Amino acid sequence: MLARIVSKSNMTAAYGQVMANKGCAGVDGLKLEELKGYLQTHWHELKQTILRGEYRPQPVKGVEIAKPHGGKRLLGIPTVLDRLIQQAIHQVLSEKFDKDFSAYSFGFRKGKSALQAVKLAQNYANTGSRYVVDIDLSQFFDRVNHDYLMRLLSKKVPDKQLLRLIRRYLQAGILAEGLSSKRTEGTPQGSPLSPLLSNILLDELDKELERRNHRFVRYADDFSIYLSTKRSAQRVMGSISRFVESKLKLKINKQKSAVRYIGHMTLLGYGIYRMRNQQFGLKVQESNWQSFVRKCKWLTRKSRPYSFDERVSALKSLCYGWIGYFRYANIHSRLKSLDRLLGSRLRYCIWKSWKRIRTRIRNLKRLGLPEWLAVKWGFTRRGGWHVVQSPILQTTLTNERLQKRGFMPTANIYKRYCHV
Repeated sequence: MLARIVSKSNMTAAYGQVMANKGCAGVDGLKLEELKGYLQTHWHELKQTILRGEYRPQPVKGVEIAKPHGGKRLLGIPTVLDRLIQQAIHQVLSEKFDKDFSAYSFGFRKGKSALQAVKLAQNYANTGSRYVVDIDLSQFFDRVNHDYLMRLLSKKVPDKQLLRLIRRYLQAGILAEGLSSKRTEGTPQGSPLSPLLSNILLDELDKELERRNHRFVRYADDFSIYLSTKRSAQRVMGSISRFVESKLKLKINKQKSAVRYIGHMTLLGYGIYRMRNQQFGLKVQESNWQSFVRKCKWLTRKSRPYSFDERVSALKSLCYGWIGYFRYANIHSRLKSLDRLLGSRLRYCIWKSWKRIRTRIRNLKRLGLPEWLAVKWGFTRRGGWHVVQSPILQTTLTNERLQKRGFMPTANIYKRYCHV
């Protein structure tokens, strides 16, 4: 299998993926744009080192990032070269393991997505499963048991040198704040190999849930089980918790894990709610909506030194990505309200860019105002936001005019996705 991993076709595909993922340099300082030149000089020697089983990964660089709900998460950034090798291993092992993974596992798999997981959960709710066993794994990527994981790998990977290389990656030290520490458990978030290894480990959980004929959804370490009664959900909560802690050697976060009515739980940024027709629909988690609005406001701040074209281009990119993910939620009315706000903020930016009185008069006349009215508002001493909210700009610098200059209303983006 090592020979397949270092083959030209596999390494070429891995190189393309690493370059597409971008990312910063690791502990050795080698940058992504320098990788090609390094490989042209050292690849033959490096390949032989890997095939002989002598290659030793470098420590990963520890970087702390803030969690959405407080606290910090430690990411491990491998060197560019180790990312390349791990990606090559990932491609070969995926062919071996993925076909046997559960159909209800949606994380980090080709042809699977978070939106498929959300739609399946909604289907469970609409077919009688009203209670959810919502289990949170405490620091999952930091607590993976190396021996148990390697035992699972060895069942399908006969190449002992490859297994030795994977264990070296698992045990590679982590360099944080100038200090290097050894790792005896866990697999660092941020490496190309970690998602696949997590799926291999948690596939044991999937198989156990399938054996018990449970309805469930799993996306990486985020999983939930759907049942028809609260009593049965509480029973499953206890038995599955024991399985996770005793068999998989993982720890459950008791504070975040609970049996919940399906209308009180969230999954991958979505919430589920009962509609008037007694069916269950999807909504956006409130914190995700507020975060999206804040980003839109930040892009349309008048103090940002951007041109109108740059502003609407960045706004369009943000909205297409966010709405594309949350397109299954009922957000049309919210987006229409947001468009009114964004239109006003963009008009404010335009008004502030007309710094001189004569510029304001000239542009107001171009928008169709009679000269006496253009002069009146050109000399106004009222604040910019008051002018923006007045009929003078709202009836001349309309959202339709803004659209001709590149502004794409969020409600229009939502409609496009709904018609696809």
